[in-house]
Amino acid sequence: MIDEEIEYNMRTHNIPSMAFSLVDRNGVVYSKGYGTLNVGDKSELINESTNFHLGSVSKVFVSLGILKLQEEGYIDIEQPVVDYLPWFSTKDTLLSNEIKIEHLLNHSSGLPGRLNVHEISSLESREIINKIKHKLKNVTLVGKPGTVNEYTNMNTDLLQLVIEEVTGKSFIQYMEENLFTPLQMNRTGYFIFDDSQLSNTAMGHRYHWGKIKPFKEELVYATSASAGLSSNVDDLSKFLCLLLNDGQGAQGKLLDRSSIDQMFKPNQYGAGYNWNVYPHNISMDGGLPGFTSTIVLSSDKTFGLILLANSKQDITYHSGFNLYRIIDGGTPTKLLEKDFPKIHLLVQIILFIVIIFSILILYIVGLTIFQLFKGTKEISFRKPSFKKIRIISFILIIYLGIMYFIYIQMPFYIGVPALQNFKMEPDTVGLLYIISVVWSIFTILLCGKIIFIQKTWQSSAGQLTSPLRKSEPYHK
Repeated sequence: MIDEEIEYNMRTHNIPSMAFSLVDRNGVVYSKGYGTLNVGDKSELINESTNFHLGSVSKVFVSLGILKLQEEGYIDIEQPVVDYLPWFSTKDTLLSNEIKIEHLLNHSSGLPGRLNVHEISSLESREIINKIKHKLKNVTLVGKPGTVNEYTNMNTDLLQLVIEEVTGKSFIQYMEENLFTPLQMNRTGYFIFDDSQLSNTAMGHRYHWGKIKPFKEELVYATSASAGLSSNVDDLSKFLCLLLNDGQGAQGKLLDRSSIDQMFKPNQYGAGYNWNVYPHNISMDGGLPGFTSTIVLSSDKTFGLILLANSKQDITYHSGFNLYRIIDGGTPTKLLEKDFPKIHLLVQIILFIVIIFSILILYIVGLTIFQLFKGTKEISFRKPSFKKIRIISFILIIYLGIMYFIYIQMPFYIGVPALQNFKMEPDTVGLLYIISVVWSIFTILLCGKIIFIQKTWQSSAGQLTSPLRKSEPYHK
């Protein structure tokens, strides 16, 4: 039943590969790889040791790292972030001073969801800190810390800096020494910066103009905690065993049971420490432009599953919960192709707008040529009337407003410095560039028609004449 579900979804939704593992408290119950590393190469098959990039599933390991530091006395998650990062401040310093470590863990800090540090390419913590300080200084919190639910990568990126500050080690070094090595997760690490460190790594894929194509995301060190981890179902099964056994790992106790319970305790919004806590299960999912990952645990922590895919599609999240239903004795939901379009709805809307404006451009050009050919219009410049000036001004205001929204407001809301940096949706970015060009052509043609295309004057005899040659009274 598990194989059928995975293979059906891969076949129906053009997913190059998946890897799955079912784990209980005694270890791996069932584990398997499906498909190929790359859609274009059928010779390299996926297995249980094949690495996938995890995206936001990386965050759950940071939660463990923070709780381990709390057990060792380095951190108290009930204390303000500013106690560990003295430079930390937003536009409202008094309010941001109330943000606790726990608020970063359960995304109740009030930091806006748009905040990202994808553009910070430096490997130096000091430079990363300076750029984050600059980014935060004009940020307004969406609400009082502890009372809101606003998921943002910035929360976990700040926890990365907290770990480095209190340990004096790089984030990667701390995580390797204190989590991955004790759990014998030998092929897990922050290898996203250089895939050559690992053979047997899946290539990311995503739909591009309706066709599945390879896609490589280049993450940066500053986002290691929030999205930078690479792993496989073999290693992740060891991690799940730790959670199901209340902190007992391959080499003995790694965390106290109280820390595991604390991590899974939901706040008023159902959020644990980088976990979604529901009545019947606990889950976390992640996605990069070319990958998706899902972890689901039963609420009684008797079993858990991992599903990794090298394709960025919503179908993979739903597939993970279908597998959970199958294992739990329930009935899976049929995941139909029509319910998961290959072209994103936003892209379809933008494409529709582009087509409409293209038709309008053709109409304006065609009508103008026809009128010039028939002689009802002529090309000439006359001083525009006040009415025409108002119309042209209105058109230009609309034009500038749309350009401002596309090139200034959209990157701001998305959380990137410029539109070209938004690599999560290449189709959307490409179409936005196209619509800005089409809109520019439309505006130029419309204004040009108003200014330079004039009615041909008609004499009383019905003959077409130029207004510059109007007949004057005859004087003897």
